[in-house]
Amino acid sequence: MGKHFAVEQGNLYIFTTGPDVMLSLGSFPEEIGLFGADTAWRVSPKVAVVEDVLQRQLERAQIVLRLHGYEEVSFPREALEAYFVDGLEHRVVEKALGWQTPRTPITVDGGEED
Repeated sequence: MGKHFAVEQGNLYIFTTGPDVMLSLGSFPEEIGLFGADTAWRVSPKVAVVEDVLQRQLERAQIVLRLHGYEEVSFPREALEAYFVDGLEHRVVEKALGWQTPRTPITVDGGEED
């Protein structure tokens, strides 16, 4: 599974899947300004979100994340927000691995598949 981060609509999403454990927020130097009292951020067991990240903050955060084995990915904001709320990994794992949900064949009267 893995450790990932994504930037969508100005927000930084840091998340893990599978048995991977989230990076401690203390791993980010205070000077970056991601998880301070004057920034909008939130954390769930598998996702941390920092809203309205400045470019300089993002550049520094990416260095820390990559040093800790996080990979940048691209996901729709809706999937990331849903994963934050419910923690259901299929929202991000299927896209990350290129999985597709198998479809059950549909048969019609003659036994032919559609």
